[in-house]
Amino acid sequence: MNSLPLIAFVHMSPKDFSHWVTSLWLLGVGVGLGLAIVLVVWAVLRVVAPALALRCSQAVTGPILTPISIVMGIWVIVALLGTFVVREPTEILNSLARMSSTGEDIYTVTIPKLSGNVNEQTGNLPAIRIQEIDEIDTNELKRFTIQSSGRFELVAREVGTDEDLATYSIQGGELFEWTRSSKHTLMRKLPSNKQVEFYARNDAFDKIKNVSLEIKNVSIVVTTEPAYIEAKSIFYTMMIVAAIYLFYFLMAMLLPKVMAIAEATATSEMSQLLFLICATIGCLYMVAAVYIPYHTFGEDIKVLKHTGLQVMMMLGLIVAIWASSTSIADEIEGKTALTLLSKPISRRQFIFGKYIGIAWTVAVLFIIVTVMFLPAVASKPVFDQREGTTAEYEPTGEKGISWQLLHDETVGIVPGVFLVFMETIVLASLSVAISTRMPMVANFMVTFGVYALAHLTPSLLQASSGGFEPVKFVAMLLAIILPPLKDYEVYAAVSAGTELPVIYLPGAALSAILYSAIAMLLALILFEDRDLT
Repeated sequence: MNSLPLIAFVHMSPKDFSHWVTSLWLLGVGVGLGLAIVLVVWAVLRVVAPALALRCSQAVTGPILTPISIVMGIWVIVALLGTFVVREPTEILNSLARMSSTGEDIYTVTIPKLSGNVNEQTGNLPAIRIQEIDEIDTNELKRFTIQSSGRFELVAREVGTDEDLATYSIQGGELFEWTRSSKHTLMRKLPSNKQVEFYARNDAFDKIKNVSLEIKNVSIVVTTEPAYIEAKSIFYTMMIVAAIYLFYFLMAMLLPKVMAIAEATATSEMSQLLFLICATIGCLYMVAAVYIPYHTFGEDIKVLKHTGLQVMMMLGLIVAIWASSTSIADEIEGKTALTLLSKPISRRQFIFGKYIGIAWTVAVLFIIVTVMFLPAVASKPVFDQREGTTAEYEPTGEKGISWQLLHDETVGIVPGVFLVFMETIVLASLSVAISTRMPMVANFMVTFGVYALAHLTPSLLQASSGGFEPVKFVAMLLAIILPPLKDYEVYAAVSAGTELPVIYLPGAALSAILYSAIAMLLALILFEDRDLT
């Protein structure tokens, strides 16, 4: 393969390297825009409320946002440098601007009676412009459907010309549907990169009366999307980055004492050797996973995504349990907690601060590992190509890997990372509650026991349905008490590229918050009368 000599992480041809960079460049642009939003909010606060702006500045340089900002800075550098490698960066950004101008439009039109003579050169009936439908860029045309009571021909013409680019025969009483066969490849002869207008040839004719018929109430639904729909990931990334910073700022301003404990906890745990080992193992695994042959007949990418999410979950769970034990159980045994509680800090603030600090520590771990996970996923299809697995390069029809394919595979794992994080913080909240009474070894045993039982409960429910009543009762009791961890582990769906319902992620987040709140209530009950002396 014609390789770029200075690329150490992946050895790709110049074309594949350009596609690989493009698939990640969109995320870098989104990160940059998200940081710009944060900067604007900070500037407004500096004018309106200087004290709050100072607290936000301190948070950015604190132990939690500092490593996150470093990772975000890496993505911004990727965006800046990648601009020189990406093909058509301006067109991609223009697609982002076109997001609000595209969508679904519904028209109800009337096709007038035939008027005029047959064109002697083409033999076609005269075509009448459908005024209700505006000019459309064929690159943005995704689908149109037509429901008509009479027969006519729909004609697409380039703006300013009389030449028919494509003609579609609409049968009366039948639903007609045209769609893209795939991204950037249009079917039925409609060419790309054209501004078109639509015309109608009414050939509905009453043979008995020997007159042309007017066709009323023709329903036309036109769906458009930007030429590079992948640009929407810029917007989503921007919102995620801005939400991370703004959520942290909000917590720092509303809960100063709790966040002070959280930052101290995060500082302590992220300086631990275990955290550094887990972060290193996670990053190295993501790099090695690109080269591992899975022998799955072209589906190695699915195995990489599946195992990558599982590795992140296990590493996050180990860090969470270790952190809860060292920051709560060990501090209680070592009388450090007593010293801290002698200050104007309540036991409630102590527990909440510890849990929030652990949750942010896990978040930092996930963000660090994800910065290697995403490029690894984008790289795997290129390496699969070496084994004879190829994809159709959609814009031009040549064989190879398109950047759209790499980008879709990459952003497809983001919901999986979010769900794994939700699962981890639910188990972390349980670990915090256990740490108020038990040492580290017992904490590991109980938490992993709950993890195993929660995964066995659905099978136990299914097996006990209609069976022995006591067994059925125990299964239902476990299903009520234990968190629904299987709802967070949608590895198969994420690995296969299945799009999750819009409501699924908010529902999972709400469920995680609910169970974490219950675990925190349990932690407060257990810690309230704990003798610290």
